Amino acid sequence: MTPGQGRRRLARLLAVLGLVVLASTLVTFLLGTPRLVAWKAAVGLAAVAAGLVLSGPGGALRFLSGRAAHFALFTGASTVLLVAALAVASWMAHRRPVAWDLTRNRIHTLSPDTLRTVSALPADTRVLAFYRQDEAAHGEARALLSRYAALSPRFRFELVDPYRSPELVKRHRVTDAGPRLVVAVGTEEARVQELSEEAVTNALLRLSHPGRRVVYFTQGHGEPAPRDASRQGSSTAVKALEAEGFEVAPLSLAEKGEVPADAAALIVAGPRRRFMDPELAVLGRFLERGGHLGVFLEPEVSAGLDGLLRELGIEAGDDIVVDPNPLSRLVGGSPVTPILKPSTVHPVTEAVAQVGIVFPTARSLVALAGSRVRPVPIALTAQTAWAETDLRSLYGSGAKLDEGEKVGPLPLAFAVEWKAEGPPAREGRAVVAGDADFFTNGYQHQLGNLDFFLSTVSWLGERDDRLVIRARTREASRLLLTEGQVSTLKFLAVDVLPLLLLGVGLGVWLVRQSR
Repeated sequence: MTPGQGRRRLARLLAVLGLVVLASTLVTFLLGTPRLVAWKAAVGLAAVAAGLVLSGPGGALRFLSGRAAHFALFTGASTVLLVAALAVASWMAHRRPVAWDLTRNRIHTLSPDTLRTVSALPADTRVLAFYRQDEAAHGEARALLSRYAALSPRFRFELVDPYRSPELVKRHRVTDAGPRLVVAVGTEEARVQELSEEAVTNALLRLSHPGRRVVYFTQGHGEPAPRDASRQGSSTAVKALEAEGFEVAPLSLAEKGEVPADAAALIVAGPRRRFMDPELAVLGRFLERGGHLGVFLEPEVSAGLDGLLRELGIEAGDDIVVDPNPLSRLVGGSPVTPILKPSTVHPVTEAVAQVGIVFPTARSLVALAGSRVRPVPIALTAQTAWAETDLRSLYGSGAKLDEGEKVGPLPLAFAVEWKAEGPPAREGRAVVAGDADFFTNGYQHQLGNLDFFLSTVSWLGERDDRLVIRARTREASRLLLTEGQVSTLKFLAVDVLPLLLLGVGLGVWLVRQSR
């Protein structure tokens, strides 16, 4: 190959690469880093000019009529068509956005609880998020609230820069250390400290149902205090109830002598001592007028509630449920920690039917024949379980199934409904369970335990819209990059790598064509 031929090949290569770089500036402007457009245009023009100079007299005409020019024209036309297709796809995605959440924990998908809450908003809802644009939470707030806004036209949000809108900061009393989200549903307003789906949804719930609903927990019989933060306490469940819009208060029946009229539900959770006759009379009158009662029993304890349970058509066994099924070991349990299958047909357990419930020690329950009410079983053991009546051997030589003992599936929770005579006529509701530990701080996180308890109280409190699996705080694996690193990655992916591959391929093609 003579020097003249080598120079012409180099000229053709430079000219074609220059045209390709010029054509790719449109892609860079739309998808890449716009500030690099001028630099790429200058490089492309310089390469074309160098190619024309090296080609000698008449080189421009030869180039425009040669194969390289045709290839460059085809490449440019392909680039324009690609950009046009991307623009149409972008327009269609903007008009009809579709997203797929491929993360392991589905951290970008709102829970069924949130879907139902937002779709049932009673009034126009506005959320103000006070974050500066340079704060990491600014992007998180936009992403989270955008998912809410996509669910309902009634939900609108605005990101407010505290430094640019001091009047809004003053009006809503926003501080750096305080809540940064202000949620307003109609005329009701609340502030949210945590930027999470769970916190925002709970705020929407409180504002959507502003009426006072009080859940009372009986005290004075060895029941744990509702706000006890120990492993045996129920402070986590109580906080979850308050997030649902309920007020929680202790109640001494011996002191009050009556269940308050504002009681949405009365909870008897794990009594260790017997109720006195006057207290039992109070509970009886509460049921007669259509009260809503939750009774959570413990094995090996006689709380004197047998007569009350008979009125509900239920009898509690003097036993402990044993289930040798190894599934309980998966949640750190033992044979006296049965895993229950919730009913799929009752509102209380329908949402957790596919999750399961863990009862850490429980006594069996039986529906009495001939009762005026009909208890409905809502949680049952596996077939491998039985009700062990020989408690001495259970803690000694070990449990074994003896003749006459009840075998699974055993109902460990019942729901009861009845019509109470007025005035005013009201539908009474009750839930009786053979365990009171499952919603304590030590066990509420197991499987669907907390959801089962919250759904139970919601059903008792006539909040049937809350019979769902609640939103959870879900963790994601994140790679945090600076703005400079993001720009570098975008430049390498959109500009350098495609042009490098195209240039190598073009060079190989020109060399082969010249042979």
